[in-house]
Amino acid sequence: MPWQNQGGPWGGGSGGGGGGQGPWGRGPSGGGPRQPDIEDMVRRTQDRLKSILPGGGGGRGLIIILVAFVLIWLATGFYRVDAGEQGIEMVFGRWNGVATQPGLNWNYPTPIGSVETPNVEQRNATQIGLAMVGETTTRAVEEESLMLTGDENIIDIQFVVIWKINDAGKFVFNVRDQEATVKSAAEAAMREIVGQSNFERMLTADRVEVGRRAGALIQQILNNYEAGILVENVAVNRVDAPQEVVDAFRDVQAAKADQQRYINDAQLYFNQITQRAEGEAQQITRAAEGYREQTIALATGNAQRFISVYDQYKANPGVTARRLYLETMERILRSMNKVLVDNSGGAGTIPYLPLDQLIQGRQLAPASPPVPTDSLGTTQ
Repeated sequence: MPWQNQGGPWGGGSGGGGGGQGPWGRGPSGGGPRQPDIEDMVRRTQDRLKSILPGGGGGRGLIIILVAFVLIWLATGFYRVDAGEQGIEMVFGRWNGVATQPGLNWNYPTPIGSVETPNVEQRNATQIGLAMVGETTTRAVEEESLMLTGDENIIDIQFVVIWKINDAGKFVFNVRDQEATVKSAAEAAMREIVGQSNFERMLTADRVEVGRRAGALIQQILNNYEAGILVENVAVNRVDAPQEVVDAFRDVQAAKADQQRYINDAQLYFNQITQRAEGEAQQITRAAEGYREQTIALATGNAQRFISVYDQYKANPGVTARRLYLETMERILRSMNKVLVDNSGGAGTIPYLPLDQLIQGRQLAPASPPVPTDSLGTTQ
């Protein structure tokens, strides 16, 4: 029959259930493909081990291989912690609470144990509002830098957070994405500070003070997360109006600068006028005080002289009265154009006396200075 002369579906043996080759190239195919013989594979492996082990191997050689394998596996548990790092040893994913110091250490090897070695001295920088494009190029990230102020204005602020690890265990286990956590905390803290400030204050305030407040708030947020991160500094690099209104904002700033300049000029003029008026007032006051002192001194002197004259008058009234009379008459007659002749002695007037010449000569002669007197007529 035709089906008896054709090979099976695997190209070997006769049809029906004859003794042709199976799909694995050995044994009869039977009703389907034959699976590999496990016992045959084990036997072949044992034969190979016997050929490799000294003395034919056996159970003893297998034990030696297992021991060597275990020793090599345990040796893979040694690890090195570099300077500035701390080792976090984990057994079945659990930390024992101790951070190893730099040097050679050992922990259970994989898959029982694992080690994390974060750098606790490295300073990390997280930028907000600015992203690196390549190694030297940056671009602004407006969704991070644009913030709403307390007086409902928008401000563009860019800053950098400098941080490091202060607790390696918390850093590894409590936070999954540390960089993203710091960035989110920094952005939230700065938005809170900006939301409590007005637009003008943010533009004119000291950037160091803004950075200090932001750093304290970021540290508080990270402490609540128990992130094991220490914020060392927050540097505010740019505080400005949004790019769309920066020209108008600069015009406003220039107008305010002019206003302040005019106010300063007016204040300077006010200070000059005020100081000049105060100087003149002080000068007048000092002149008045000097005149007062002079008047008091003069009145005091006149009073003293009057008292002295009065004392002399009481001591010798006649002589004092005669002296006062003579001094008074001398003062009066000094300016008179008359010649008085005393005829009490009987001599009479000499007829040829040139009275007109004497009078003219007396007028031409230099007058003697007047004798100063006081209010009582007494010669000083």
